Amino acid sequence: MRRWIFALATAAAVVVGGGVTMVLGPAYAAAVCTVDYTITREWSNGFWAELTVTNLGSPVTDWWLRFRQARDQTITMGLDRLPDGYTLGSGELYPITTLRPPPGSTLASGAAVTVRFGGNHRVADPEPTDWVLSGQPCDVDVAGPTHSSPPSASGSPQPSPSPLPGGPSVALTSPLPNDFFAAPGVIPIRAEATAAAGRQIERVEFRERGTLLAVDTTAPYGFDWRGVPPTSGTRVTATAYDSSGAQATAEVRGLRVLPPPAPGAAPALKAFGNRILTVTAGPRPYRPRGIIRSVVPAECAWGPIRWDGPVDDASVVALRARGVDAVRVVLSDACHIYTGSPTDRRNRVGYLDEAAGYVDRLVRAGITPIVSLRQTDDLAARSFWSAAAEVFGDDNAVVFDISPDNFPAAGGTDPATVWTCWRDGGPACLGTSLPTFGVQEQIRLLRVRGSFNLVLAAGIDGGNDLRRWLEYRPADPDGRSVAAAWRVDDRSACATPACWQATLLPVAAQVPLIATDVRAGSAAPTFVLRTVTWLDRHGIGHLRPSNGGDAS
Repeated sequence: MRRWIFALATAAAVVVGGGVTMVLGPAYAAAVCTVDYTITREWSNGFWAELTVTNLGSPVTDWWLRFRQARDQTITMGLDRLPDGYTLGSGELYPITTLRPPPGSTLASGAAVTVRFGGNHRVADPEPTDWVLSGQPCDVDVAGPTHSSPPSASGSPQPSPSPLPGGPSVALTSPLPNDFFAAPGVIPIRAEATAAAGRQIERVEFRERGTLLAVDTTAPYGFDWRGVPPTSGTRVTATAYDSSGAQATAEVRGLRVLPPPAPGAAPALKAFGNRILTVTAGPRPYRPRGIIRSVVPAECAWGPIRWDGPVDDASVVALRARGVDAVRVVLSDACHIYTGSPTDRRNRVGYLDEAAGYVDRLVRAGITPIVSLRQTDDLAARSFWSAAAEVFGDDNAVVFDISPDNFPAAGGTDPATVWTCWRDGGPACLGTSLPTFGVQEQIRLLRVRGSFNLVLAAGIDGGNDLRRWLEYRPADPDGRSVAAAWRVDDRSACATPACWQATLLPVAAQVPLIATDVRAGSAAPTFVLRTVTWLDRHGIGHLRPSNGGDAS
């Protein structure tokens, strides 16, 4: 896109009778500025963007950058990760949003500031407009999601929320929203189209962001879109035309093609039926055999995280050499008990960034990280998973184990009430001693914030009771990649092969199942070995405490 540089005196635009009159303000040094705005990731109802503002004029003190958000866009993500002292928000001026540095900051001539943020929308058109730096309009260079195709010059039909009376109807049945594929991508595009009585479907046209991909004139309608390059988010439409010339359009948003993983790195994962498969050019089943690495419980404070074992590069390489292909990384929600202070913000960011460093080392070594949470507070847990979606959502090699270890057993409470609170949470669970942050809301929160990672959900009684898991199975409106988790020790209610046969195998027949915590006390030295032997016999992956890093 060609960029124009503006050099203008300070002026205010006043609307008079539908016209615009420029009223000059006091004279001072001219300011020039540019903004580079790039959508780095896009999904069905959200986006991540990066903007860089550059001052090419005189230095500006107490500067600010203002812009107008597009349509129904709201900025909800990345605010904790702005540079120290910066704010980004609109308040009562929505949709006018302002980026401000700390008071007294100067943007020198030639200096630039870059910030990354994200948000949500409904119309998938998130590019802001009307950029102004301290009163001066900026030229803007806008780029769409990485490697996505530009719209065609002629445009294309827009999605129809519902067919016109007497017109055709069309629905895209494949791919599903926010799905992701391996590079070099082969995406199966399928549509169902129906004409009104007395008419016929003449053709269905398929487009990506307005660019025509294929035309099909015979049902079933579709094609295999081959050779799709890596993309951080694109959209596909299907437009059905009937014999009268009427048309209807359906759209699927958020499609991604992932670049190939680095040699030896852990692959992206996705649930298919009752199996977990790698998202690679040659998909293969994945069944973990790994360990658990936990942070030592402590209040959130400055300083390195204390772990229950080594987490450096050498220890990660040693784990992989022993055959470990998964590590459950158990974190604490202590840093996410929010008070609003700048110190808390820095602690939260630093804590999760340090954990992310360990997760990255695992991925690079070919070990799947399963991020879990030692939950003590519902609000803190919500804050944690929101932040985790931001930090790990771009890497589908990371798995989330979202259920709290301390979810109670039914006991004397009506089991239906306990399982309903497990799934749905909400006000109905207040006063019951049950968590109010249900797994359904956790999944929704992750998806809204752009994380379509594989999710594991354990049952009640600390994750040991799966008897009604299938009955209360959580829905996954966007990601459709939810598996079951199970936890057991020698004192659990379900700690015998007879119980496992009755409760685990029916679940494993319908959804992927992973035993994310198999442990025992000193009084039962053979329990772990007997349990994992049974799990191996039935094709169920498992993780257990590391005993100082040894997977044996």
